Amino acid sequence: MEAALHFLQVKKLKPRQQIIVGIIDSGIDTTSIDLVPALWRNSKEKNDGKDNDKNGYVDDVHGWNFLGIQDGSFSMISAGTEEYREFKRLYPIYKNVKLETIQDTAEYAYYERMKKKAGIMSYIKFVNYTAIKDKAYQLVDSVLATIPGMNIDTLTIDRLIHLPIENEIWNNACQTLSVDLLKKGKQTLWKDVYQEHRNTFALMLKRLDGIEHDADKRLLMGDNLKDSSDRFYGNPLLQAEGCEHGTFVAGVIAGQGINDNTITGVWPQARLMIIRAVPDGDEYDKDISSAIRYAADNGAKVVNMSLGKYTSPDATMVNDAIAYALKKDVLIIQAAGNNKRNIDYTAYFPSAKDSKGKTFGNYLRIGSSNKKGQPSEFSNYGIKEVDVYAPGEEITSVTVGNQYMVSQGTSIATPVVSGVAAMLRAYFPKLTAAQIKEILIKSVRPVSELKDRCTSGGIIDALQAAKLATEYNKKR
Repeated sequence: MEAALHFLQVKKLKPRQQIIVGIIDSGIDTTSIDLVPALWRNSKEKNDGKDNDKNGYVDDVHGWNFLGIQDGSFSMISAGTEEYREFKRLYPIYKNVKLETIQDTAEYAYYERMKKKAGIMSYIKFVNYTAIKDKAYQLVDSVLATIPGMNIDTLTIDRLIHLPIENEIWNNACQTLSVDLLKKGKQTLWKDVYQEHRNTFALMLKRLDGIEHDADKRLLMGDNLKDSSDRFYGNPLLQAEGCEHGTFVAGVIAGQGINDNTITGVWPQARLMIIRAVPDGDEYDKDISSAIRYAADNGAKVVNMSLGKYTSPDATMVNDAIAYALKKDVLIIQAAGNNKRNIDYTAYFPSAKDSKGKTFGNYLRIGSSNKKGQPSEFSNYGIKEVDVYAPGEEITSVTVGNQYMVSQGTSIATPVVSGVAAMLRAYFPKLTAAQIKEILIKSVRPVSELKDRCTSGGIIDALQAAKLATEYNKKR
């Protein structure tokens, strides 16, 4: 980055616009000394309980939280995987269905895929096995209650297994429980083993019942999850438990280096619009759609999305929001994911595709490289679906509590590119989002190992991007 800035200085160019970068993530530590000066300030809004700028969001001074209810009494921290949520949604419909009665075979096939991907069947099988053992436990306990002089309160496992009871049903029950009983130890009291089993089994049943009957806490937000126009929900509270990820990402883009002047962001002059929409687990499509539209409507020119997932029930909703951002000339930059997968062949969302399957011109997807300039072992890749690579290992940035930490991932490489993009948009405000994307792809440093792993075949190069942007700007 220093070389790029030196080149621009030699060319006697100066930043002509302060760029707002929207960070769609887990929120940030709003007390961070290194981030507070970089926060976007909504100049038309006051922190007074009123929607001063009439944008539909009350007190959105620094951004918005789409994961909290209006009064601030609940904030969603964990959401599980999208596959589990989809399984949970369909489980009441298909849990006891007979195959010959199924009318919507496509939905049933989808349900079976979600069930498999959620890994729930192994747990259900375990519960069913435990139910068999539960019958054996109850039978043994009921028989013990009929034995004259039996003091169940002092009965040990050793005494139980040596009781002279000649009964096939009893013997079968004891055989079923033999492994459990011996694991507990011969001197363990039967009553304690039995009670522990009953408590464990009750918890299992409660969890299974919850799949069917416990409402998704996301519903507490009060919006219609299937209506993208119903996006005026949430609150202005940007800090929440689990916001370390968003804090780190913000620091990579525009950390000020106040606590440690050797640790600054890629483009500290950026102003960070914080949009909390990513809980632990998979993000909801509705929240990402709302977040993109919020960023586009409130002045962001670059949006960092260090997020992604493999199942997206409302992918079109998100793609429509990306199309909306394109009309607003907003560049969106997304992480490619950390599962070593070729996402040319494995669906990864947001897909950022229009109705004809063409990738939007304002959308970049980023892989991770290591310090040697080689692709990170964990990084997803794809010559069609990943655009460029950027440093994503051994990166230091700010975290919660004014501390620093080292992290890695495509989520970390992505804000590196967002910082470079923000710099280019600051110096060359007349260049469109699509042109900035094109410049970032064409100006990479070629790496032989990346030839078949991303569209550009290389790693982000701020200096070459600045040079190419200068040429593009001359043609305006």
